[in-house]
Amino acid sequence: MRLASLLALVSLLGCASDGVSAWRPDGAAPPAALSAGAALQDAVAGLYAPAATEGDDVELLELRVLDLSARPWQEVGPDEAAGRSPLGLVAHRSCRRRDGLRVTTQERSSWMVFVDGALVAYDHGAFGPGCTATRALRPADDATRSLEKGLVRYAAQRYPGARPGLEETLRGGLVYLEAGRVEDAERALRLGERAIDRLDDDTKVTFGEEKEALQERIDEARRLRRDLLQAIQKQRDAQADEAGSAR
Repeated sequence: MRLASLLALVSLLGCASDGVSAWRPDGAAPPAALSAGAALQDAVAGLYAPAATEGDDVELLELRVLDLSARPWQEVGPDEAAGRSPLGLVAHRSCRRRDGLRVTTQERSSWMVFVDGALVAYDHGAFGPGCTATRALRPADDATRSLEKGLVRYAAQRYPGARPGLEETLRGGLVYLEAGRVEDAERALRLGERAIDRLDDDTKVTFGEEKEALQERIDEARRLRRDLLQAIQKQRDAQADEAGSAR
């Protein structure tokens, strides 16, 4: 997406309604989990699902459905979405948990692409028990790659506090690799490595149980990093062997 088109999109959506009220479902039970082929209304219903555990409070802060068939993209309501393709969805949610006097809040964002009414690509940030962060990722194929790129940029700029965490980023790299997107897997590896370095710096100014918990997280992240690095190298070696055989 060109810069001018992106700026026009951000300006347009910044002035539009958040869509939360307009898209609220009529009481239908949300799907158990997001999956390819899901209908738009089912994916939307899942965004309104209650928290996984008692005491957690999940709030849908923003929801927009976009007609991606022309630029600049146009926001549409429930009555306008039928029959349009492709459609994009962006959402921003928070989960608030209280443990005694301690209150913690976690943010998650989601983007989705629908073609002919069916979900084909998504990066869905959700909440597990205790407001723990979860992520369901299905990269776009070549036909919808440019749409994914625009939605990723929009979500990152509008919801900077809801980006995938370190562990999710590294696990996501493996998903990109399985989809044949080696460059995206390598990007996830670089992001993960920088985040691990920052956590290493944090261990110098933390103590006691907090430092132990931080070190455990670093150890797990390093394991994920090693798995991703080995998988990328294996894929690169396979590509090199294939190229050599083709000569």
